[in-house]
Amino acid sequence: MTSVEELVFYANGKKICEKNADPETTLLTYLREKLLLKGTKLGCAEGGCGACTVMVSRYDRQRRKILNYSANACLMPVCAAHGLAITTVEGIGSIQNGLHPVQERIAKSHGSQCGFCTPGIVMSMYSLIRNKPNPTMEDIENAFQGNLCRCTGYRPILEGFSTFAKGCGINGKCCQQNGNNSVDNKEVEKLFDESEFLPYEPTQEPIFPPQLQLSDEYDVKSLKFIGERTIWFRPVTLSELLELKQQYPQARIVNGNTEVGVETKFKNMFYPTLIYPGNVPELNIIENIPDGIMIGAAVSLARMEEILKEEIKRLPDYKTQIFRAIVDMLQWFAGHQIRNVSAIGGNIATASPISDMNPLFMAAGVVLQLASKDGHREVKMNSDFFKRYRVTDMQPNEVIVSLKIPYSQKNEYMRGYKQSHRREDDIAIVNAGFRVKFKDDSHVVSDISLVFGGMRPITAMATKAMEKAIGRKWDDMLVTDMCDWLTTELPLSPDVPGGMARYRQTLCSSFFFKFFLNVCQQLQLKVKPEELSGGEGIHYEPCQGSQIFEKLDPGQLKTDLVGRPVVHMSGLKQATGEAIYLDDIPKYENELRLALVMSTKAHARLINVDPSEALSMPGVVDYIDYKDVPGSNMYGFCKDEYIFAVDKVTCEGQVIGAIVADTAAHAQRAAKNVKITYEELTPIVTIEQAIEANSFYVTKEIKDGDLEVGYKESDHVIEREIRIGGQEHFYLETHSTLVIPKKEDHELEIYASTQNINELQLGIGSALNIPANRFCVRVKRIGESM
Repeated sequence: MTSVEELVFYANGKKICEKNADPETTLLTYLREKLLLKGTKLGCAEGGCGACTVMVSRYDRQRRKILNYSANACLMPVCAAHGLAITTVEGIGSIQNGLHPVQERIAKSHGSQCGFCTPGIVMSMYSLIRNKPNPTMEDIENAFQGNLCRCTGYRPILEGFSTFAKGCGINGKCCQQNGNNSVDNKEVEKLFDESEFLPYEPTQEPIFPPQLQLSDEYDVKSLKFIGERTIWFRPVTLSELLELKQQYPQARIVNGNTEVGVETKFKNMFYPTLIYPGNVPELNIIENIPDGIMIGAAVSLARMEEILKEEIKRLPDYKTQIFRAIVDMLQWFAGHQIRNVSAIGGNIATASPISDMNPLFMAAGVVLQLASKDGHREVKMNSDFFKRYRVTDMQPNEVIVSLKIPYSQKNEYMRGYKQSHRREDDIAIVNAGFRVKFKDDSHVVSDISLVFGGMRPITAMATKAMEKAIGRKWDDMLVTDMCDWLTTELPLSPDVPGGMARYRQTLCSSFFFKFFLNVCQQLQLKVKPEELSGGEGIHYEPCQGSQIFEKLDPGQLKTDLVGRPVVHMSGLKQATGEAIYLDDIPKYENELRLALVMSTKAHARLINVDPSEALSMPGVVDYIDYKDVPGSNMYGFCKDEYIFAVDKVTCEGQVIGAIVADTAAHAQRAAKNVKITYEELTPIVTIEQAIEANSFYVTKEIKDGDLEVGYKESDHVIEREIRIGGQEHFYLETHSTLVIPKKEDHELEIYASTQNINELQLGIGSALNIPANRFCVRVKRIGESM
């Protein structure tokens, strides 16, 4: 593996020079495996949990300003770090050299339990105060949109970090004036003493590397990195970018890698050529034009939000309806870590049918500036722009240079809507962008745009409903008719991907009704009192928590710790990233990694399993399956589950085999290339199907009395049916096991992230047909065990 250029970046103030940078290596992998900075954790690997959060710093030469922002290291390619400064949790403090106030306060306010998420939360807070040393509670809560904590809960984390906030932590509702949540309601008791905390002094933070600020050598040079399978280009001029896209029309353009990173990791996609456009000036333009604002396609969503907020303050209200709708939607778009790096152009070109931005851009009539070696052209985002699933009107050699977002006009109103499983950092079930314009001095519709995501394989514009609405008065009759029109124009079959067909159709009508009420309020039309709240947006109130605990007896000895709020033993180590989890254990010489080969079918016979292609891939050592198990291939409490499937699979994800390779990346890549031929059987996924197939366990009866008599003698018999959906176990630390063979008597030393050490020990003994006392199983800590 060779690299045409040398990758240079700074990690915790230390200059890193890498001559063999691989574009497929993430920053997280490089930090953990090459620099041995294990404090940054690998959780979901798709930018959803925040355990991998780091702070990225760069010098913006146009604004002459150092920018600090949080990012997901699990998605960021290490090649994208060229010329940047990366700060990890180890870089801000340690137990030996002293804790940073952020680390100290989360630990001493009892903000960690398992501690796996803690370094990421620390770095999100650190990134915030580097930009805003005196944040509000709203700032603090927003900073954690992209961070999940599954066991501590957020109350103690926010309570500890509220000590950084200016003013009262309860949005001006002072507890001294309005009471509090303590048992006797006379005094506030806390489980920590903030007077003992180190004061935060922003002037004492590490400085930005002077070499990156004083010289532009890392910004203006075109780069090319050649990895094991992939080439990475970083052009610095538009002509270079267009030349590369002409030469490699199927190349993927990546900025934040938030889409491509997920596709390659979870969808087994492979892109041999990647182009990073972040240093092309034309793609970073921000310019006011007579009828709106022009923003470069490589500008991040966070930067766009910042720009539009400035315009909203500067311009009259009637001109900023579109800007406000975009800013409001961005609040619910992923988390800060994603918005800080995701580019506007990437969100458009990805053409996701559930994109949060595209319905708004289409409703607003945004115009794209496209360019290629063949020339430049303008394309309006309308009903013709998205052709089919993930396909746009763009040619393979074209790139989005910029987009024009228009000002709204007088008598014009716009809003965006989104419904997801949770409010923050979640993909949409259905989203929408609505815009309406009225004839002068009337409430008659002259123009309207109704655009929906999540209703078709593309972002869909309800053109028929729009045509029927023009000329109609803005009244209740329009709402009634619109509900019928939308249901007719946006049908969904019961087996539609994503399910919830009727619910999604209902959301379309619900969104329009909310829009109708919102516009009515702006027009000062009469709205029923019970419907007023439907036109309002979501109002922010800082989270409030309460705790009920017994006060200590005044006579209790200070050496008696029972009932005292004592920081747990690993709290400080978790906050500094020094707490060791299984995957943090230093790599052993000749260590091999194993990746599971799992079923993609819910119920099927295994006709053939062919690992030959996988075995020929780089770094692969072996393939193992049920034939390699010397003992019992069954496990579980009742020995009714297969370690490796033999001739049939009974659920998606059932383990069929495993690939052994020199690195985790090689093993995971090869596991996806094991060819499996199935004969699909009828899946059994409901109770009725299980009864019909006699696929259930007969339960033992415990009988006391006569049930039928009880029914007959009852005054009322109520019969109902309830169905419970499936659950995804979302513990942050993934299952891991490290096995170290010893030199005698088949002994093994085993480190595992399990709660059942005894069962694991016995299960291994049964599978290997070796006495269980030959195995020493160790568990020190687990990264959340829900």
